[in-house]
Order: sequence, then structure tokens, then C-alpha cells
Amino acid sequence: MAARVRRRGRAFLEDEGGINLAPLLDVIFNLIFFFVVATTLRTDETFFDLVLPEAAEEPAREQQPPLPEVFVLQDGTLIYDGNEITADALEQTIREYVDREGTRRAVLSADGEASVQRQVDALEVLRRAGIQDVIQRVRTPP
Repeated sequence: MAARVRRRGRAFLEDEGGINLAPLLDVIFNLIFFFVVATTLRTDETFFDLVLPEAAEEPAREQQPPLPEVFVLQDGTLIYDGNEITADALEQTIREYVDREGTRRAVLSADGEASVQRQVDALEVLRRAGIQDVIQRVRTPP
């Protein structure tokens, strides 16, 4: 296809029918220049000395008595110290333990098949006996 020739004033210009990219490149370079100038470099980072603790030999802990453990079976039966116990007797036994040892912690273990309501009932017995911190776990019956 032959290039068309147009007459503009006295000079003849060839029109190749393409897109002139010069203005587009000018705009792109102007934008790049603007973002480089407008971007602030963060130099406000603060460095400080950090003294890390060193490992030391752990002091000997005094031997604490084991926590009382109550086990809730699937049918709601309560087991304490390997023996079946009623809720009232458990409350009295745990209350005596709290008075004697001074700790308000206990372990509540439940059979994986025990209902949540039975576990909540056992928690309520422990709370009435003065236990404030209960470690709960699920395990197989003793």
C-alpha cells in the first residue's frame, strides 16, 4: 500500500497511519519523575541497644502436692481418688482439701462420651467447694 501524501502549507508530509508514541512517552516519564520526587524516604527509623536475657540455672522448685482430680464418667458418675463418690461428698472432700492445702486448683477429667451437662454439673460442685482454677481434659476412664 502506498503512503498517502498530504500537502500542508508548502511542505509535503508523509502519513504512515501509525500512532505517535512521543506524547505518551512524555507523560509516562513525567509521571515517573513526579512519583520519584514526591515519594519521601523514611529515615525516621530508630535503633536502640537491646540487652537480651541470658539463660541461668533454674532454682529448685519446692515439691507441690498433686492437684485433686475428679473424673466424670459417661453416665455422670463422679470418681475421686479412684473411688466412686457422690456430688455432696465430693464437695465436702474438696472443701477440706482447699482448707488443708490452701490451693484453689483442681483437675476435671471427663470421659470423651460424657455429656457437657455432666461436666458442667461437676464444675459447679468444684466451684461450690472453693475451687477457682480448673484444668479440664478428656481422657479414658481409670
